[in-house]
Parts: sequence; C-alpha cells; structure tokens
Amino acid sequence: MNDYLQTLANGFPTLLLHLGVLTFIYVLGVTIYVKLTPHKELELVQNGNVAAAVSFSALIVGLVLPLAAVIYRNDGVWDIVIWGTVSLFLQLFLFRVTDFVFRGMPERIENDEIAPAIVLAAFKLAGSIALASALVAQAPY
Repeated sequence: MNDYLQTLANGFPTLLLHLGVLTFIYVLGVTIYVKLTPHKELELVQNGNVAAAVSFSALIVGLVLPLAAVIYRNDGVWDIVIWGTVSLFLQLFLFRVTDFVFRGMPERIENDEIAPAIVLAAFKLAGSIALASALVAQAPY
C-alpha cells in the first residue's frame, strides 16, 4: 500500500501542472472563440436560445477532444504547451471554416433554428475528432 501512496505523492504535482496548463489553453480557446463569433452566443444561451446552446455545447466538447489527445501523447509540460496551442489554433481555424461553409448560420442561431445548429455542431465535432485522431496517430512528439 505504501508504494501506491508514494506513486500518488510523486505523480500528483505533475497531474496538477498538466491539468492547469491544459485548462489555461482550453479557457483561452473558449475565450477566443467567443470573441470571434459574430453573435453573442453566451448571451443567447442565457436567454434560452436552444440553437445557441447546441452550437456552444459543440464548442465545449470540440475544443477538449484535441487537447485530450495532446495530454495523452505528452512527453512533459512543454509538449502540452506547444501541441496544445497548435491544436487550439487548428481547432479554431476548423471552426471558422465550418462557419464560413455554413453561411448565414449566426442569423439562424440567433433565430433559434435548432436543425441547422445541430448540423453545425456535428460538423464541428467531426472536425475535432479528426484532429484528435491525427494528433494521437502521429509519431511520438
């Protein structure tokens, strides 16, 4: 039992450091996305707009998937910082491309049109899964 407690004592500070770095990158990504989005998604969600909630939920899950791949394949805190930041910007780029392809989506979300929001969310999540898979599949960093 003592070996397990020693393992916990040795690994816990690293866990907290990695989780802290990942959380910072994640919050940064959410903040950048909120600033880039042409409509006030959080305000719409607070006012009961289901389409905005679907879209924002896809963001919440979509941003964390590639970051989870980065933490899985990390070789230390600098790997998390570098690859986490790269994955964040790639993910935000994919989200913007998706928004560009689905023109008029901000207005449709503001109008609480749920069907287009679900399709948009699915595309965002699909891009996130593809990016996470690419990060895991690449050679060790």
